Amino acid sequence: MSTPEPSTIAAFDEALRAEAAGDEDRRWELVSHLHVHGGREALDVAARWSGDRDAARRRLAADVLGQLGAAPGRAAADGPFREDALTLLLTMVRNETTAQDEPDPGVLSSITIGFGHIGDVRSLEPLVSLHVHPDAEVRYSVAFALLRRPEPAALDALITLSADEDVQVRDWATFGLARQTDEDFPRLREALAARLADDDVDTRVEALHGLATRGDERARQPLLDLLESPPESSDPELISEALSALRTAGPRR
Repeated sequence: MSTPEPSTIAAFDEALRAEAAGDEDRRWELVSHLHVHGGREALDVAARWSGDRDAARRRLAADVLGQLGAAPGRAAADGPFREDALTLLLTMVRNETTAQDEPDPGVLSSITIGFGHIGDVRSLEPLVSLHVHPDAEVRYSVAFALLRRPEPAALDALITLSADEDVQVRDWATFGLARQTDEDFPRLREALAARLADDDVDTRVEALHGLATRGDERARQPLLDLLESPPESSDPELISEALSALRTAGPRR
C-alpha cells in the first residue's frame, strides 16, 4: 500500500525535521512535492515563514518559493505563483541583507537559486550585489542564477566569478560564459582565456569550448593536447565538440 501524501503544513514540518536530522534527500523530496502540489496553501505558509526568526524556516520558505507552481512540462517561471513568489523573495533578500543580525548564507543561497528559476529582471540588482559575497555558497548560487541572463551587468558579474577562488564557483561561471550565452566581446574572451591554465580540468574544458565556439585560435593547441592525453575527469565529447566547433567557425581574431 502506498504512503499517503502529506498535507501541506505537514510537508513543511517534516522537511524541517529532515534537515535537522541531516536527511537532505528527504527534505528535497518534500520540497519538490510542495512545488508541484502545495499550491496556494504552500504560498501562504512560505509567506509566513519567510520572515521567521528561525533561519531554517526562512531557507525552507525560499526553497519552496523558488519553484512553486512547477509541474511536468511547466517551469516555475511560467506557473501561477510567479509574481507572488518573486515579490516574497525580493522582500526576503532585502530583509536578509539589511537586518541588524548577520545574514544567513544558506538563506541567501536559497533566495538566489529561486531568482534563477524565476528568471525575472527585477532580481538582477540583488544578484549582482551578492556576487562578491564572502560566502562561496552564495557566490555559487549567484553564478547559477545569472546563467542565460543577457544583461551586461549579469555578464560582468559572471566574468568576475569566473576568476573566483572557489573552484565550483569558477567552473559554473565559466560554463555560463562559455555555453550559456552567444555573446562575444573582448572581455568575455579574455575571461575564458584566463581559465586555460586553471587547476580544475572541468573549468579548463569549459573555457576551451567557449573560445572554440567563438573561433578563437587560443583554444586550438590546448584542445589538441587534451585529445592526445584526455584527463579522466573531463567530458571527452565536450572536447571533441569544441574542436569541431573551432574547425567550423574558423578564426575570428
